[in-house]
Amino acid sequence: MPSGRVPARATFLAALVACGVLGGCSPSSPPADGASANANPPARESAPTAASDSLASAATAAEAGYETALAPIHEVRIVARLEGEIVRVDVEEGRRVPAGMVLAGIEDRERLTTLAMRKAEADRAESAWGRADKLHQQKVISDEQHITARADREIALARQEQAQIDVDRCAVRTPIAGVVELRRVQVGQMVKEGDLLFQIGDPNTLRAEVLLPESRLGTVRVGQKVRVIPAAGGDPTTARVTRVSPLVDPASGTFRVVVDLDNRAGRLHGGVSARIVFDAASDVPR
Repeated sequence: MPSGRVPARATFLAALVACGVLGGCSPSSPPADGASANANPPARESAPTAASDSLASAATAAEAGYETALAPIHEVRIVARLEGEIVRVDVEEGRRVPAGMVLAGIEDRERLTTLAMRKAEADRAESAWGRADKLHQQKVISDEQHITARADREIALARQEQAQIDVDRCAVRTPIAGVVELRRVQVGQMVKEGDLLFQIGDPNTLRAEVLLPESRLGTVRVGQKVRVIPAAGGDPTTARVTRVSPLVDPASGTFRVVVDLDNRAGRLHGGVSARIVFDAASDVPR
């Protein structure tokens, strides 16, 4: 081979190496017409902010509603006012009862005997006081004797009244009309003063308390309509907001809303779970 000449094959291989190093040659995939090698990639959509996420979550929660329980506004726990044996039980759970109805009875024979004794003592003291008063007017007895007779009469009457109260407490009565929600006694059971016997609730008005996020403060007002959807199923019932607390709990970031439901038709029972869905604030009466 003559000196000074570079073979054609070597020249071709050198060109390929140079092309690979520079990274600009790709014979199998040439750039598209009109495209720029330095063109910027398409801009990505910006991620939603925390504020928009919070508002979206609040809107979703408002639409879905808030789970809670319905409870009667008027509810009483009836306890034993004295100790003794239960000799009768007149009601079962679920029964509707009028105010003043006897629910159960505690043994009262001994207390009736005591009442009879106290009544006799009061009658005797009343008679003694009448005589003493006349004698005092006639200046026959002293002021001290007159005062003593009057005090004896008052003490005897007080003892009679207390004995009557004990007899009355043997009849366990409900102070309100409503439904027997709980019965904790049975015949033959011994109870002590303060033992829980019954729980009575008036289901005519049911109440729900809901904790709403701070983001909803100012959007819920007294008088606003809400829908109450029973957890067990059934048609929604309309209720209204009756109280909105302006205070936000710093720990949970929530405020309290009270909803009352007119339940005189008896569609729902106290203690049931329900979902509270808030309608538009425009429904608030002006």
